[in-house]
Amino acid sequence: MSAPRPTQRSGLVLPILLALAALAGAAIVSKRLMGRRAPWTPLHAAPTQRTEAAAVGSPADDPGTFQVTAATGLVEAQRDGRWTAIKNGDTLTRADVVRTAAGARAVLQLSAGTEIELRERVEIGLDRLASGPTVDLRRGKVLARVSGAEALAITSHETRTANEGPAHFVVLSDSQGRVSVATLSGSARFVAGGKAVVLPTGTQSSSERGAAPGDPERIPEEVLLEVVWPVGEQRHATDHSEIHGRAAPSSVVTVNGSVAAVGVDGHFTTAVPLREGKNSVAVEVEDLSGRTRQAATTVMRHGPPQPALTPETTDLWKK
Repeated sequence: MSAPRPTQRSGLVLPILLALAALAGAAIVSKRLMGRRAPWTPLHAAPTQRTEAAAVGSPADDPGTFQVTAATGLVEAQRDGRWTAIKNGDTLTRADVVRTAAGARAVLQLSAGTEIELRERVEIGLDRLASGPTVDLRRGKVLARVSGAEALAITSHETRTANEGPAHFVVLSDSQGRVSVATLSGSARFVAGGKAVVLPTGTQSSSERGAAPGDPERIPEEVLLEVVWPVGEQRHATDHSEIHGRAAPSSVVTVNGSVAAVGVDGHFTTAVPLREGKNSVAVEVEDLSGRTRQAATTVMRHGPPQPALTPETTDLWKK
């Protein structure tokens, strides 16, 4: 009896089983590969969107805020009627008033391409209009740098100074109501008393108490400083000494660290307290463009006169 011949159906069983096994293995491998992400593929789209939103809302781009990018010495902001010290990295708003103490300086970023530097003894208010940021300079000197097409306006004592395109300019407002402007690069427009003057690179102008500004003049090549020193020796009864001198009217003069008022003609006078012995007197002038010059001397104040002693002849042997 011969063995039964295999049917066609039974001959197909083995290839089918092999094919199913291959498909199962491929599915396992595919599942494992899908669990791995390429290093350049973001894990989630949502965090990326949140990061972009945070960048858009940063202080540098927020039209209602300003960034402190540098601060040395005592720099303060007035908030809710109180003065609070601020530092590099702090954010200011248009409601803040900022001031710098003696020897202090600060740099504020008003927008991506606009910043101002506050010198010592400055007080300003900040705002932003549709045309760009504005600064209300109440006293002191600020240096403005505008690298883009944005307009920056600085107002002070009924005057207004604004850049015309990219520019680097200086505005000084002194205690006597005089406002002086100098353009170090680019061009600036200075308006006061119904008159407007355009200051190209290397020129300056001033306005006295809101009056019309003078015609542009070239910035002097040298810093002017002339000092009339007191007599080298002072009597004991003199507890102070007067210092006289002359500088450019738009200059800032300090004598032993104290500001001396400079008149319209450039003359200044101040009193320096003296103690007994040697007294150092230092005068420094900073012109409108920021250049400085120094002069110094020593003043001697004598002590009280010694009482006069009259010798008395006495015969000690008779006592």
